[in-house]
Amino acid sequence: MKPEIIVALDFDNLDSAKNIVEKADDAISWYKVGLELFVADGQRVIEYLKSKDKKIFLDLKFHDIPNTVTNAVFASLKYETDMVNMHTQGGPEMMSGIVGQIDEYCDKHSVSRPLLIGVTLLTSLDENYLNLMKLGFESSREYVLHLAEIAKKSGLNGVVSSAQETPFIKKAIGNDFITVTPGIRPAAASVDDQKRVVTPKDAKDMGTDFIVIGRPVTKADDPKKAAMEIREEMC
Repeated sequence: MKPEIIVALDFDNLDSAKNIVEKADDAISWYKVGLELFVADGQRVIEYLKSKDKKIFLDLKFHDIPNTVTNAVFASLKYETDMVNMHTQGGPEMMSGIVGQIDEYCDKHSVSRPLLIGVTLLTSLDENYLNLMKLGFESSREYVLHLAEIAKKSGLNGVVSSAQETPFIKKAIGNDFITVTPGIRPAAASVDDQKRVVTPKDAKDMGTDFIVIGRPVTKADDPKKAAMEIREEMC
C-alpha cells in the first residue's frame, strides 16, 4: 500500500529498537536507522533487522567531498541496506559519481543495489532559514524543487522532502521519482520540533511514496495498533 510506512528507530541502543520491532510485528516492514542509533550500535541493529527480514533505510545523510561520500556509500553495501541517503547540497559531481560507481559495482558483483536518495531541505527548516543563509529562493518549495531536479539529473532514485512539495516534484520530474517524507504526524499528534508537517492522509493524497514516522509509533503503548491506525487513516 502506497505510501509505505518507515518507522524511525530514534534510540541510542539495540534493546529499545528491538522492543519496537517485536511489538510492531508484521505491521511494519521498513525501519529507519539514523545517526544516533547507528553510532551507538549500528552493525548489531542492522544485523538484527535483517534477521527479521525487515527493510532498512540508512539515514546518515552523507555530505562531504565526492570521493569520501562515494567510499561511505560503498562501505554501507556490506550491510545490505535497502535505501541510503546523501545531501543534495553535496552537488551533482558527488551524486552522479556515486550513482555511476555503485551501479557498476552492484552489476559486476551481483550485489543488491540500495535506493539512492537525496536530502533536500530538512523539515525543521523553513523560509526563515533561506533568508538567513541568503540562498536566493523565495520559498521552501522553490528551493526543494531546484535540489530535486539536480538529484534527478545526477541519477538518484528520489529525494527526502516534505509532503507539501511532493505534488510539485512529481509534476516537474515524474511519478517514478521517489519521494520520502518525514515530518508526518497523525491528525491527533503533536508536531514536536518539525515545522513543515502533514498528516498521513495528506501525504497519501499528495502522492508520496514513503512516509517516515517516529514518536507516534515508537512512543505508543501499542506500536502495532498505532501503525495500523495510521494505515487506516490513509484509507
